[in-house]
Amino acid sequence: MGSACDLQDFAQNIMLVDGPSVRAIGLPFPTRMIVVRLTDGALWVNSPVHVSPELLASLPAVGPVKYLVAPTRLHVWRLEEWHTLFPDAELWGPPQIPRQFRHLPFRGMLNDEPPRGWSEDLDQLVFRGNLFVEEVHFFHRASRSLIVADFLQNHRPVEGRPFVNTLCRLFGAAYPRGGVPYDIRWSFLDRKRARQSLEKLLSWDFENLIVAHGVCIRTHGREFVERAFRWLK
Repeated sequence: MGSACDLQDFAQNIMLVDGPSVRAIGLPFPTRMIVVRLTDGALWVNSPVHVSPELLASLPAVGPVKYLVAPTRLHVWRLEEWHTLFPDAELWGPPQIPRQFRHLPFRGMLNDEPPRGWSEDLDQLVFRGNLFVEEVHFFHRASRSLIVADFLQNHRPVEGRPFVNTLCRLFGAAYPRGGVPYDIRWSFLDRKRARQSLEKLLSWDFENLIVAHGVCIRTHGREFVERAFRWLK
């Protein structure tokens, strides 16, 4: 899809940027930023990543950065750098904000209703039922794209990293099948609330699937999601 830190067209008015890897539980995780050009021309940035000065310089030609969004508490740390770069952009956080980031001037917390600023383009829901984290998923209507964070992953094998690749397979998140990693599945203790969230998610008419970690799905995204959450039903 292009080199790291390039602005890559994914679907109608949706661009992706693959950022540097971060370490989680001692393993390297790829990162991804999702940029949506809204109907009014403004940019909605989900899970911003560190990018090159050249990319930053090119953004004004795409549109003004108006919203910076963290869909899960695990992505809130990413907002700090971009808040410095774009201090006039609104910050929107998930229902759970880690204590060390509560000093950030959030415009509001994400819930099941999209704010007026992007409601014409995006729908959203808080996927509930997990013991440790709630995650906000988004549906871009025009491109029929579902945007998720950590609950769905699809990791391509990394050359020269057999241990990492084996762990991805054991955790149920290896490309091409991907899925909900087992550690995340096991922490869904309130299955009733999770099924309610899944029911709303599947009411959306999506075809594409954008994940924060791994390979995105351009066709049959709905089938991917249904299979990935089959254990929940």
